[in-house]
Amino acid sequence: MSNRRGFIKSSTIATIGLISLNQNLYSLQKNSNRKIRISLNPGAVGINCTADELLELAIKYNFDSIIPIVKEFQEMDHIEIDNYLKKMKENKISFDVSGLPVQFRTNKDQFNKGLITLDTYCKILNKLNVKGFNTWIMPTNKELTYLKNFKVHKDRLKECAKIIGDYGMKLGLEFVGPKTLMSRDQFSFIRTINELRELIVAIDEKNVGYQLDAFHLYCANHSVEDLKFLNKDNIVMCQLNDAVLGRSVDEQLDLERELPGKTGLIDTAPFLNFLNNIGYEGTVSAEPFNKELNKMNNEDAAKATFNAIKNSFENAGIF
Repeated sequence: MSNRRGFIKSSTIATIGLISLNQNLYSLQKNSNRKIRISLNPGAVGINCTADELLELAIKYNFDSIIPIVKEFQEMDHIEIDNYLKKMKENKISFDVSGLPVQFRTNKDQFNKGLITLDTYCKILNKLNVKGFNTWIMPTNKELTYLKNFKVHKDRLKECAKIIGDYGMKLGLEFVGPKTLMSRDQFSFIRTINELRELIVAIDEKNVGYQLDAFHLYCANHSVEDLKFLNKDNIVMCQLNDAVLGRSVDEQLDLERELPGKTGLIDTAPFLNFLNNIGYEGTVSAEPFNKELNKMNNEDAAKATFNAIKNSFENAGIF
């Protein structure tokens, strides 16, 4: 399972929350000088749709970027793909990175099968001008001590990075910050950007960078100062989320979050200003794992997601 929700649900956790903001006119957005793109990741906000439906939602609700639904592009002919890309270009929409289709956390057989799938995905996504892939690092393990787990991650992700690099694309890695996950398994693993940095240095591939989530930075007690070692080319993609009221930082749960700006526990302005100041030109999406958002229809979920991210950008003064 490359989806963390499925991976963690094998043993724990639920969801809550909701946001509703007024839709504002977006006419200045596409013509602004803002380089950070607002992305729609349908699965992360409870939207179940086809690739065509996703593009229509992105156009209607003014997103700059969308996640590529790879399996659908595998079934499209050249004309269908060209028409899709033409429509994206006409509406100034680009592709976000794609989730890494490799199960590197379990046995070697599954990993090797994933590498075959990865090469196939790379061929498709390269034609679509997708910039790369992203995945997350589980902060515990049932069987492997820290050092053994570190070696597995280093070796396997290096193999993935080499394949991805052959197609001129990047791999973004995300640390998962909530302390509540640390009791999940016997052995602890990476849950801070400092530890993730050690892994990326050990992997030693130029196309491996960081996926940054405001929620995980918050849970790991990081500040913008902890990000100062990064430049724009180190960051593959970013996410904005808010924390749940009534819980301390150490009590937050990975799969219970809010859309950005809902509770105000996480001030996303310093993070967004940091990204803007270093010239980051990638995407920002939301991944709240939110039950109430998941109950919405596709239209309302897309609208609420865009407005939440847009409001965060406005609060940071970069919209």
